[in-house]
Amino acid sequence: MSAKHVMLAAGLACLAGCVVGPDYLRPDAPAPAAWHDAPAAGAPLPDAWWTLFGDEELSRHVESTLAANQDLAGALARYDQSRALLGVARADEFPNVTLDSAYARGRTSGTVDNRLPMLETTLWRVPVDAAYEVDLWGRVRRSVEAAGAEVEGNADTIAALRLSLAASTASTYLSLRSTDRDIDVLVRTVGLREDALQLADRRAKAGVVGDLDVLRARADLTQTRADLADARRSRDNLEHALAVLEARNAPEFSVPARPWTPVVPDVPADLPSALLERRPDVAADERALAAASARIGVAKAAFFPQLSLTASAGVASNRLGDITRSDSQAWSIGPAVRLPIFEGGRNRANLQGAEAAYRGALAKWKQSGIVAFREVQDSLDDTRWLRERGEALDATVDATVAAAKVSRSRYDRGLAGYFEVVDSERQALVTQRAAIQNDRQRLLAAVSLIKALGGGWREGDAVPRQPVATAIGGP
Repeated sequence: MSAKHVMLAAGLACLAGCVVGPDYLRPDAPAPAAWHDAPAAGAPLPDAWWTLFGDEELSRHVESTLAANQDLAGALARYDQSRALLGVARADEFPNVTLDSAYARGRTSGTVDNRLPMLETTLWRVPVDAAYEVDLWGRVRRSVEAAGAEVEGNADTIAALRLSLAASTASTYLSLRSTDRDIDVLVRTVGLREDALQLADRRAKAGVVGDLDVLRARADLTQTRADLADARRSRDNLEHALAVLEARNAPEFSVPARPWTPVVPDVPADLPSALLERRPDVAADERALAAASARIGVAKAAFFPQLSLTASAGVASNRLGDITRSDSQAWSIGPAVRLPIFEGGRNRANLQGAEAAYRGALAKWKQSGIVAFREVQDSLDDTRWLRERGEALDATVDATVAAAKVSRSRYDRGLAGYFEVVDSERQALVTQRAAIQNDRQRLLAAVSLIKALGGGWREGDAVPRQPVATAIGGP
């Protein structure tokens, strides 16, 4: 190889090392120093964080959702698609080699002015063509960089969707079990109201009390039955929502009622500075920002010359039998340079669009961080105040239930009117249902806090795959 060729190769290698466009660095995002009134951070959340609620049936429902949910299946398909597109982008890093064999048989016209009229020709060609774009300005490398960031972003999106589905399943299941507690209280209250109506009716017939007591007792009974019907309607809707999450047909899905005691876990909260790396949705936005940065380089590379190396080698002959002869060999080699001179502003517009897309992705990432901080703080505040409210409600329940028993005893002995009984028993029922509702809100606040903290996810975790589809319409 001559010195000229060596210098040319060295020059091309140097040029191939050039990459236009910004080199991506994750921007700094201001984070609060600490959470307001947060408990001390303990052990990190486990991957299967739903086990903190101490309910094996809840774990089975969450695992069923993560195995069969169709939204998650769609996200996994999009992840696989992005990986395939990354392979497409990487293919440009290598030469494109094709075998373009051909056979042609033809005859020229005898009625056209031609030196060789009515000439019949045969041509056999077996060429191997190669083409390679020298990545002088990093267009291919930036394209691969963008595609790689999109793959990572789709992986983070899957993690965010898994967290959201697990949280939705847990919230729905815990709401259903809380409704079961409400139904149990209402069923027992209906029984008490029926007994009260019978007693009031007997005493009215005996002339001990007036008909007003009977009417009040009947009104209390029918109102409690109406509340019970509404609670059962709510339970059915929650059961159907759980069926959809698990990709099951609602008419064929049921969750039998059973005795259940809520367990509200203590959720450790990491420092705010770690949140942006602990939330998969925020991480997905950051990867979208990295992809947008790389696309600026792709757009800038369009302003510079594009160098392609092409080569072709093979054999060509008029007779098939002569195609292996040495003088049938044919080859060509040469560079091709494409220099943009006038594009009607296309390249400039593409660059402006890529820069605007980056600014938009940056704003979205920063906003997602701000929202994440707010969601964690909201959930921490909810957890604290609902716990205090629950302690007060428990004391209220004890007092109102005791007062209702005293009023009933006074009424049975003729020392109080039925209005006193109605008022005390209604207050007892209201406070019991309020305490159950507060327990439900505490459970949901714990789920919201876990979700806001990112669950058990860590940045860079492998993408979990679904097992064989068991959902409707699956293979």
